[in-house]
Amino acid sequence: MIEILIALICAGGMCHADTITISSEAAAIASCESGDTVTLGTLDWHAVNVNGDGTIDGGAFQINNYWIWNPADRWMMRPIARSMGLTSDQVLTWWPNVWNAPPDVQYHAFEVVWDNGYGWKHWSASQPC
Repeated sequence: MIEILIALICAGGMCHADTITISSEAAAIASCESGDTVTLGTLDWHAVNVNGDGTIDGGAFQINNYWIWNPADRWMMRPIARSMGLTSDQVLTWWPNVWNAPPDVQYHAFEVVWDNGYGWKHWSASQPC
């Protein structure tokens, strides 16, 4: 597991590091996937990239808005929401797009889709990483 600094929050002379702990596979995939042609590999939680077919990959793990984060076809949204103790309606109301979701939600979605490595094909383009 790898701990990543998300933000350093300072107030009143005191600072607190806001971090997230992710797996080494997630870190490798995010380093390949997130960002755009200018910020590739920067682990950009708000990254948005449009694919040739018009679908959108978003967030640090470039989760697709058609195959995974889809309000019309929730085959993958339901297990993601259920594993967080939420409904898919709640998840999509709070975070209509994956790039709007906080890092812990994005990572949670990654873990569900990654499925202990069985979901690797969703990130086959990052296999060299």
